[in-house]
Amino acid sequence: MKAAAQVLLRNAQAMIAQAASDESQYQQWVLQLASHDVQVQVPAIWALQYAGVTVIPTLVAGLSHAHARIRRNCVDIIDHGGYGGDVRCVNGLIRLLCDPIAHIRRAAWHTLGCERCRQSTLCVYPAPALDHAALLLEYGVTDPNPALRQQLRAELQVYADDPRVMAFWQQELM
Repeated sequence: MKAAAQVLLRNAQAMIAQAASDESQYQQWVLQLASHDVQVQVPAIWALQYAGVTVIPTLVAGLSHAHARIRRNCVDIIDHGGYGGDVRCVNGLIRLLCDPIAHIRRAAWHTLGCERCRQSTLCVYPAPALDHAALLLEYGVTDPNPALRQQLRAELQVYADDPRVMAFWQQELM
């Protein structure tokens, strides 16, 4: 298993080295995210994760791709690659809060709130602090998926002292 992972990592490293002279490779990697073949998908994930900030526009474009697996993998790469604090990524992730697929919305919520995954050194255009309470009130409390909606409503409890949140809960009780 370890040897297989090392092969995949070497493949990803070779992809990154090749893209140093041809950044158009990034789009091909994003398309490989839809593959069910681990030998294709995993090196593409790792290459995109470690390619550096020049890959951000390609990842943001991938957030709008028609293929759900590509959208979801782009969210995870933004998260695990440390790009989640870049305003271009944040804007793309906020759009995914309305994605038709619940697990993609859940991943976008996670990435928007995941402080440990953000590396400010990777943020070419740092995003201002997000108003999570406003996002939860605008998108989360009405999420169409009951389980996700319940999870997001529970997260709203963190902001119980916020007057907007207090007004929401009061309205819910009426």
